[in-house]
Amino acid sequence: MRLLITGGNGLLGSNLIRYFLGAPGWEVVATSLSQPAVSPPVDFIFGDLADPLFVGTLVAETMPDIVINTVALVDIDKCENEPELASRVNVVTAKNLAKAIAGTDRRLIHVSTDHLFDGGKPFNTEDDRPAPVNNYGRTKLEAERVCLENHADTAVIRTNFYGWCRGINRPNFGEWMYKSLRDKAPIKLFTDYYYTPIEVDHLAPALELVAKSDFTGVINIAGSERVSKYDFGASMAEAFGFSLENVTPIPLDPGAFTVPRQPDLSLSSDKFIKVFNRSLPKMKEGLALFKETVPEII
Repeated sequence: MRLLITGGNGLLGSNLIRYFLGAPGWEVVATSLSQPAVSPPVDFIFGDLADPLFVGTLVAETMPDIVINTVALVDIDKCENEPELASRVNVVTAKNLAKAIAGTDRRLIHVSTDHLFDGGKPFNTEDDRPAPVNNYGRTKLEAERVCLENHADTAVIRTNFYGWCRGINRPNFGEWMYKSLRDKAPIKLFTDYYYTPIEVDHLAPALELVAKSDFTGVINIAGSERVSKYDFGASMAEAFGFSLENVTPIPLDPGAFTVPRQPDLSLSSDKFIKVFNRSLPKMKEGLALFKETVPEII
């Protein structure tokens, strides 16, 4: 099958390129707004997915069977301060992709987020009513809507992932945590800010399962454990043999952010486990994989 991966320079996109190149039966094409930091052995097409003419040409020329859309502006402060940019990157690109393949038998896998709820309860399910507290969450929710409304064969994946970026994106939380612990930098970590992180190399095969299926609609794919930011940092320190001497555990202070954050981002992946009969990893399993795949230069 021919696969088009958008956002090929990002954390997820760059790792999906690597994963699917090693998976049998896939022919991979990627797209990005800018030149990749590395030279993956795939066709890389450059252009702006917010331009419908470019998207139409991209689909016509690459003829994908499946599109995995990983494009997103994830900087929460930037989304709040530059709402037009947030809408352009998070919503318009998704809508253009969905409309470009509407009415065809091509399949769209759209990667969403866990920032869709008010944080008032743990383990949100696909049936819980979204109530995002900031513009990042609102634009990601709108992106889900335009994908599902414009193309019937769409699966929306809600998740929160970490890993080693093979592209040019700024460091994600996992990379930042590793470098901070390694370099013994003084950091503060919240003890009551919860989420369900999944390592990107565990997420990739789960996405492949969804891509090969006929599932449509919304589904959560996340880690099986609800952990705090401090729990994650302490477990990473244990996995790598780092000291916690410069890590200060603190409670979440809503006033610490200029943009509202919800205190609990955790997702329930029970639906994925039931539909695909596949378990999802615990935090220590993810961190063990994270440790195995440390790049030579980091």
